Amino acid sequence: MTPVPSRPSRPRGRRAGLAALAALALAVPAPVVAAPRPAAAAAGLQEVMFVGNNWEGTADVIRSHGDYARLGRINVVPDRDARLREIYLNPVRLAFFLGIRQGPGEGHDQLVDDMYTTPDGTSLVVSRPSFADVVSVDLATGQIRWRFPVSGYRADHMAVSPDGSRVAVSASTGNTVHVLDIRTGQQLGSFPPGTSRTRTSSPTAAAGCGTCPSAR
Repeated sequence: MTPVPSRPSRPRGRRAGLAALAALALAVPAPVVAAPRPAAAAAGLQEVMFVGNNWEGTADVIRSHGDYARLGRINVVPDRDARLREIYLNPVRLAFFLGIRQGPGEGHDQLVDDMYTTPDGTSLVVSRPSFADVVSVDLATGQIRWRFPVSGYRADHMAVSPDGSRVAVSASTGNTVHVLDIRTGQQLGSFPPGTSRTRTSSPTAAAGCGTCPSAR
């Protein structure tokens, strides 16, 4: 029987070096993949709060932390004259308009209800009860990007979808909730409201969306 040559043993120092390399390989963590930065952060935007001045038709821009200073004021009714002209030429609309003024408006027009920014932070979407519509106001120019007249004669509360792409607005006198594309104002669908026709909610709205309830 031919003897099988024995395998030469590795030097102890070499074995120790290989063990150290193996331990080092196990100890090195996998490459860390950074989460994508939000578009707002990438664009150098900052988080703010919008406070609606319902009777005045403006929205104050408030720093969301620190001193909560007012950073600016937005006119959300730049088309006021055109809307009033339409209302005064329509007797039925005028009756509802004056009813809102004397009822929930306590002698004032209701010009700001709920507000949400578009996902890219360039526009503010506002429901305007007395004008029975929803508008998107360009934050750079102050001009209206789109306008959606709701069913009936009063626009009420809104809610935004979790991804920020859709906004729902309650048209209380029209017995309808409109679902709109927040960027274009196009209606994507509608449905009848529940027992409360003025409050619209979503998981995002309930958790807070960087906006605040409208104030006088």
